[in-house]
Amino acid sequence: MELKRYQVRVVQEVKHFLEKLAEHRAAGARHPSLDAWAEAKRVFPIAGTYQERKNGVGDDLPTFCIKVPTGGGKTLLATHILAILHETILTERNGAGLVLWVVPSDQIYKDTLAALRDRRHPYREALEFALSRRLEVWEKQDVLRLTPGQLAANLNILLIKLPSTNRQDRESLKFFRDSGGNIVMHFPPEDQPEEHGNLKQRVPNLEMLGDGPDALVKTSLANLVRLCQPAVILDEGHRATTQQARTTIEGFNPAIVVELSATPPKGANVLVRVSGQELLEEQMIKLPLNISASSVKSWKDCLAHARDKRLELAELASRHWQDSGHTIRPIVLVQVERTGKDQRDSTYVHSEDVKVHLMERLNVTKEAIAIKSSEKDDIEGLNLLDEGCPIEWIITKSALQEGWDCPFAYILVSLNNTASQQSMTQLVGRVLRQPDVTRTAYEGLNESYVFCLRKKAADISKEVKKALEKEGYEREAASLIAIATDASAPPKRTLTIRDHFRRIYRHEFEGKIYLPVFCVKNGNGKPERLDYFRHLISQVEVEDFDYAGINWDLRAELAAATDQHYRLTLGQEVMERVSEAEAAVMETDEQVKRWLAANLDYDYYSLKQMLVVVERAMARLAEINADLAGKLGLVKFIVREKLGGLVDRETDRLTEAAFKRLFETKKLCFYLLCEECRFQIPESVEIRPTKSLYHANADQVSQSLYDYVDDDLNEYERSVALFLDRHPQVLWWYRNLVGRENFAIQGFRRQQIFPDFVVQEGKENGQKRKPIARVLVLDSKGSHLKGSEDTSYKRKVADYFEKVGKKVTWQKLGEEFESHQFRFQILDEGDYEDRDWRDELKRQLEAPLET
Repeated sequence: MELKRYQVRVVQEVKHFLEKLAEHRAAGARHPSLDAWAEAKRVFPIAGTYQERKNGVGDDLPTFCIKVPTGGGKTLLATHILAILHETILTERNGAGLVLWVVPSDQIYKDTLAALRDRRHPYREALEFALSRRLEVWEKQDVLRLTPGQLAANLNILLIKLPSTNRQDRESLKFFRDSGGNIVMHFPPEDQPEEHGNLKQRVPNLEMLGDGPDALVKTSLANLVRLCQPAVILDEGHRATTQQARTTIEGFNPAIVVELSATPPKGANVLVRVSGQELLEEQMIKLPLNISASSVKSWKDCLAHARDKRLELAELASRHWQDSGHTIRPIVLVQVERTGKDQRDSTYVHSEDVKVHLMERLNVTKEAIAIKSSEKDDIEGLNLLDEGCPIEWIITKSALQEGWDCPFAYILVSLNNTASQQSMTQLVGRVLRQPDVTRTAYEGLNESYVFCLRKKAADISKEVKKALEKEGYEREAASLIAIATDASAPPKRTLTIRDHFRRIYRHEFEGKIYLPVFCVKNGNGKPERLDYFRHLISQVEVEDFDYAGINWDLRAELAAATDQHYRLTLGQEVMERVSEAEAAVMETDEQVKRWLAANLDYDYYSLKQMLVVVERAMARLAEINADLAGKLGLVKFIVREKLGGLVDRETDRLTEAAFKRLFETKKLCFYLLCEECRFQIPESVEIRPTKSLYHANADQVSQSLYDYVDDDLNEYERSVALFLDRHPQVLWWYRNLVGRENFAIQGFRRQQIFPDFVVQEGKENGQKRKPIARVLVLDSKGSHLKGSEDTSYKRKVADYFEKVGKKVTWQKLGEEFESHQFRFQILDEGDYEDRDWRDELKRQLEAPLET
């Protein structure tokens, strides 16, 4: 496949950077990636500074991003970049080895897998031609067959979905589990522990089975990847912005990470940028986007307008075929509010209602309509670009978001009347690609269309422009055509950190404010963020559960398990009970045990582990319930409920013990200078304000970190906030919210703790001494939560937090500050006057410095 001009430019600029990187590595440079970046910056325009990264063994990890808008051919570019990697920095591999190709979603996974496995596809042809190597494409479940010979002779691409590396569910954990098959051939024999020790010494972040000199390297897929030091292709890199995702990928010891993204996240090393204008000039996309804000009140009339537009485009497509012989079959995407089989009612627009209306009222054939949802997939396996494919309408709710690709999709109809426009805007990118990557002689076929129901044109225009920006078209949003005009939506407000607070933080922090989180020192003594699965759950053995403590007396439940028979005839008001007998048991105890194990839904435990739990627990139950044998099926639901409680309690007990061991062995720490081990308070946040927070005398709050505080707090939170704002010891206070982008504390339970307030002390408070730099993390609990189990858990975590953070060197401030300390406090409202919590908070703020 011949590259477009902008694609040739991308390849050339990437090659220049990699050649310089190879030169600096050969010269033994301490910062080869940074040096190569600086040289490339002199040759072609690169915005921003390079952010250095390390892989899991501490080596310099070249990481760069290619910014290409949707429709720009990111996968084709990735194949060419892979070839260049093996020609420059990976020459010693002779085109062989392992490549980790990471994608974010099922749809992108399916499309990439199909393309790379098709020997006639341009992607595969480009790779095989460039590397002169046989190409093997592996899925996670198949790669267990990979032999050392295949690894050395072929280029092996392991395609995985990003979530499958994050240990978030049972399927994902298989990636890190000890495995059999050909995987074991890549590791020393089990009877050679010395060789295992040597391997661990060479690759320190390998996961081991056991401790001490006889420990063996776990024969897991994750460990094999670490040994291979793969090149990583990170498709849709903006989806891998969480600390967990980054840490996991870097923990695979990659030789290089190449990100492909339409919208790179802040901090990404964007080496090359492709503009939407370049795509438009190369006839890759169909713009402008025409917006129609229908004034009709009925979704049925809105569909009729879209039908008319599709027929108009179909006529143009027929003329185009007669002129060129190229087929275009315009497709309409219809977004509805409901698709579930049990969600059909008159309140929301349902996919089946739309399908019926299209057939009965708009003369669309049944064969031309497809529904794409989580429950139903009428387009699975269909080639929508095939001349014989009948599909003209695709009805969905949100199943055709990022990754779905069909250039014949021309029209988007949004019948979603909910307040959020997010899913509609995510679908906009699905109608941008130009068929055959060639503009036609008919302008109508070179543009795309959006129809919306009961939406203001200005609102739609704003949301669609935002959608185009998310697809990588920052400046091209101006090419939108909005039909009709309405008043704009109420504006959001951007909150920023007050300048006089930012100026306090100097030296390497340059006005940024960071908060430390729990970290764990790895085998090298280097810190990494505490991970619930890797550091805590991995230490739990279900054999260590307290089965002896089970005291479930099931006699009452067994006695109540009877079959009762009644009779009722005409004239009777009350049923007559005629007999009662012991309930019949339809399952054997062994069948019930297997059912229990399969229905204990814990994604971090395997079925084998759940079978152990069930067997141990049932053995104990048999000791205290003599009549249970053969009757387990009668009480299986109550037993399942009790087993769930047992697993929850024992998991928390054992993860707490693992947490305590980390603390006692001094592996648990705070480490602010490590970028991976800190949280940055956002320099700005965007909200939709309601009303500003004021004091009782109408004074605005003045010591809040941000220049505005929205009054959406409950009564107790408001009292705490206003108390902090007036206390002379408080330099600033910050209200923390719940959510992925906010400050969280990982304890020994899975759910993270999101404290309510972060308080920076720092004033002299009338004392003649230097101001302090002490931070208080505050979680306020109303009186209704006093003494609750959740509050008790948070108090435990707070105790560890304060012990670890007591003498931590916090962020460097001006020279006039001293005594950096970090604390976490649970503040109960109390059961009496609110002076109870005020006195406690005052005591915390004014407590003398600990040395």
